Amino acid sequence: MEEELISNDPGVSGLIKEKTGKILFDLVTTIPESLMCPTEAPEKKIQKLIQKSSVKTAILSATLAIPAGSVGILTIIPDLTAIWRIQAQLVADIAATYGQIAVLSREAMVWCLFRHTASQLVRDIAVRTGSRLIMQKVSVSALRALLQKIGIQASSKLLGRALFRAIPALGAIGSGAYAYYDTQEVGKTAEAYFKALSDQSKIQKEKNTD
Repeated sequence: MEEELISNDPGVSGLIKEKTGKILFDLVTTIPESLMCPTEAPEKKIQKLIQKSSVKTAILSATLAIPAGSVGILTIIPDLTAIWRIQAQLVADIAATYGQIAVLSREAMVWCLFRHTASQLVRDIAVRTGSRLIMQKVSVSALRALLQKIGIQASSKLLGRALFRAIPALGAIGSGAYAYYDTQEVGKTAEAYFKALSDQSKIQKEKNTD
C-alpha cells in the first residue's frame, strides 16, 4: 500500500504535476537541432527513426520503472522528461528529413507530441483548411497554461499506474510497452504533418515554375 499512499499524497503528486508543466514549457520552447538531411524518399528513413526512438524510450522507461516503493514513484519525473526529449528530437528529425525543420514551431511540436493523448487540449492549436492543417500561434501565457494541463494529465496517468511499480517486473514491462506505443504515435503524427507540408511545398514549386 506504500505506492498508493505516495501517489495520493498531495505533496508528492503536486510536486510531480508542477514540475511536468515547467519541463514541457522548457522543452517545446527550445526546438532541438537535427542532423538529418532532406531526402527524396524519406519514408524508409523515417520509419527507422521512429523504430529506433520507440525502442530507446521503451528501454529507458522500463529501466526507470524497476525500482519499487517511493524510489519508483520518484522516477516518474525523469521518466517523463527523458521520454519527451527523445520524442521531441524524433519530431525534429522527421521535420528535417522532409526539409521542413524551418517551420517546426512550438505549436507544431505540441501537436505532434500530444495529439494522440490530449486531443481535446490541443485541438485549438491546429485548424484544418481544406486538406491543409495550419498551426495557430498562441501566446506564451496560453502556451504555458496549455502545457500545464497536459503535464497534469500525463503525470496523473502515471501516478494512477503507480501500484504496478510495486511489482518491478510488471511495472517495467508495462512502462516500456506504453513508452514504445506512445513514441510510435508521436512519430506517426509528425510524419503525417510534415509529409503534408512537404507535398504542399512541392506543388507550390511546380506552380511557380510553370
